[in-house]
Amino acid sequence: MTDSLKSRQTISYTPHIVNLLHRLQASRSLVKVKIGKDSLEYNSIILDAKNDSREFYLDELNSPEGHKKIRKGTLVHVDGRLEGVRIQFQTQVSGIENDNSIAMYRLVLPTSMLYQQRRRHYRAHVNGDQKLAISLPVPLKHHVVGDIVDLSASGFCSRLDYSDSINFQAEQAIYSATLNLPGRNEITCDIEVRSVRAYPDKGYALIGSRFLEIQPNQQTHLERIVAMLDRNQRRTVSY
Repeated sequence: MTDSLKSRQTISYTPHIVNLLHRLQASRSLVKVKIGKDSLEYNSIILDAKNDSREFYLDELNSPEGHKKIRKGTLVHVDGRLEGVRIQFQTQVSGIENDNSIAMYRLVLPTSMLYQQRRRHYRAHVNGDQKLAISLPVPLKHHVVGDIVDLSASGFCSRLDYSDSINFQAEQAIYSATLNLPGRNEITCDIEVRSVRAYPDKGYALIGSRFLEIQPNQQTHLERIVAMLDRNQRRTVSY
C-alpha cells in the first residue's frame, strides 16, 4: 500500500449506502444527475434517505427541460462529492411527489455505489458473509462486541448496538482492543475512536477508529487481509 492512494471502491452494504446519502443531505452538497443515456447534466440535492422503505428523495432538477424527462421507472445516474471524495451511483425513479408546486423524486435505494477513496491506506468493505468482529474493553461491561464494516492497514469502521455506543466518543483511546480476523486470527492493539455516528431509530452506531500502536508483522497481516477482502469484493460485485 502506498501514500496518497486513490482507488474506486464499490460499496454494497446498505447501512453504509444510507449513511453516505445522509451525509450528502446534511452537507447540502450539489449532485449532478444524468437521465438515462442523455449526456446532459442537471443539478439537484439529496433530500432524505429512508432505510426502512429502501427509498430516498431527490430535489427537483434545476432545469425545467430535465424535469420533463423524469418519469416513473426512469434510470438516473447521480454523481456527487462528499468532503472532496467522489460518489457515483445509478438507480430508478419510483415516483414523483409535489409540495407547493415544487417536485421531488422518490428513488429506489441504490444497491451499490462507487466511492473514490483518498486515504493513506486502501480501505476494503467487508461483505455480510465475511465475519470480522471487534471486541472493545469498556468499564463495568468488560467488553463490547461489534462487526467490522470496513478495514484498512491504518484503521477500521465497526457497527455496534446503539445501546453500546454511549461508551465511546471521538478522540477516545481504547487499549487492548481485539480484532477477530479470517482464519481464526486475532490481533490485539490500541486504537483511537475517530468518529461516532449513531442511528437510534435503527438500533446501531458506526464507530470509526484508527490504530495507535500496531506491530509491523500485524500491519503486514492486515494488508494481506485487506487485499483478500478487495479481491472477494471485485469477484462478487460489478457496477
